Amino acid sequence: MKHIQAQQHGILELLEDEHQQALKQIEQLDIAIVGLQFEGKTSMGRHVKQIGSILQFFLRRFIKHMEREERVIFPFLSSHIPRLVSVFPLLCSQHNEFKKSAKDLQLLIHGLSNDKANLDQTRTIQKFCEVGTYLIYLLRHHIEVEYQTIYKMINCELRRDEKEELETRLKNRKYKNER
Repeated sequence: MKHIQAQQHGILELLEDEHQQALKQIEQLDIAIVGLQFEGKTSMGRHVKQIGSILQFFLRRFIKHMEREERVIFPFLSSHIPRLVSVFPLLCSQHNEFKKSAKDLQLLIHGLSNDKANLDQTRTIQKFCEVGTYLIYLLRHHIEVEYQTIYKMINCELRRDEKEELETRLKNRKYKNER
């Protein structure tokens, strides 16, 4: 899902790389959910472990990506490309919805690990599949919207020095988050 041209540099590479990592994790989550739903008890432990690992990626790394968007990219673009301002509330609400759904999945995973009764486990798996499928579609749509609005505008509308300034701000923010 390469949306930005190959000659991109700096800021767009950084952002696209983070989205590509997320898309790979989304694909793995999709496979694990299908496996959890249809492969039965013999594979359940493996799928639960894989889903837990994927959720950790989202909760540790992708949420930081979203926070950098909200704290660095959106304010920067508000002042440099004001016509994008109307898109930011939608993207922020999707960020919040993602965080809520990811935490719900985390609770359901703990429920799957602890459920002993077959009926409870079946209900938990069903609920997990519903929330997980919603999260997958939400993220895919969210990433596509960002490509079609934010990233295209960064690529087309910002001057080189503005892109460099945004890249510096993002890298500074990323460094602060990693300490």
